[in-house]
Amino acid sequence: MARAYSTIGAIALVTLMLAAGCSKQADHTASIEMHKKLATELRDNRLYDAAVQEYQKILAYDNLDDATRANINYLIARIYFDHVQNYGEAAAYYVRAKTLDPKADFIDEASRNLVTALEKSGNLVTAKRQLNQMTDIAAKPANDSDVAVARIGGVPVWRSQVEDALAALPPDVQKQVLSKGSKVDFMHQYVGTELLYHAALRENYDKDPDIEKQMSQYNRNLLVQKYVLDNVIPKIQIDTADVRNFYQANKASHYNDAPYDSVKAQVFLDYQSQKAQSAYADYISMLAQKEHVEFFDENVK
Repeated sequence: MARAYSTIGAIALVTLMLAAGCSKQADHTASIEMHKKLATELRDNRLYDAAVQEYQKILAYDNLDDATRANINYLIARIYFDHVQNYGEAAAYYVRAKTLDPKADFIDEASRNLVTALEKSGNLVTAKRQLNQMTDIAAKPANDSDVAVARIGGVPVWRSQVEDALAALPPDVQKQVLSKGSKVDFMHQYVGTELLYHAALRENYDKDPDIEKQMSQYNRNLLVQKYVLDNVIPKIQIDTADVRNFYQANKASHYNDAPYDSVKAQVFLDYQSQKAQSAYADYISMLAQKEHVEFFDENVK
């Protein structure tokens, strides 16, 4: 019987210990959240050393999982990188964060910032090695016949990329890049632009509020232009008789009574422009009615 009581007592003791451990874990989680909140407040008030100290208190816990430990290292790295400009410390914490959780959401940003931090701290050899490991800047060949025309840190720059960039230029500029020598010069300029682009990404220029605003406006304009091309322009109907009537109506005011045949091309362009503006206005009016638009002109100052 005594042995039975002893066994029951041992089980009870283990149960109590497990319960205490769970309670300790719960308190541990609450403490982590408290330290995170304090660190955020301190950082927002530019008390960066104190913010780092709060994050380091979290790292002092022994039973942190790797994902949490990686995230805290990443947050410390950002303080050193963005606010303190202590790039040596930033690099060290970025390395810890990347190693602890290689698949974390912050990996791309951490990789770019690590390269920049290493460069700015004078560790150029290691920076180059890290840059070589970054695969997000690599493009794929367009086809089996595509070849590399340059390499950036071991990453190929494909001929198709340069040709696409050339094709995006205005026709009169393309005509100036016909010889092999001029194409080589253009390729070198393209690679130079890529180097600047990668450097800007590594230093998070794409997160700059002014850049984000301009990119948003640019994307907005592209979407509008594409929508108009697909939905408004096809509705324009041009009749030869209407073009001639347009000429007659504007012969004196726009064309100085010049013969129709001598100004026919310009008349066509002018008439086409007028039709496009009319079609655009009609389409906008249709959308306004559909979406119940109201104007308050009196509120415009």
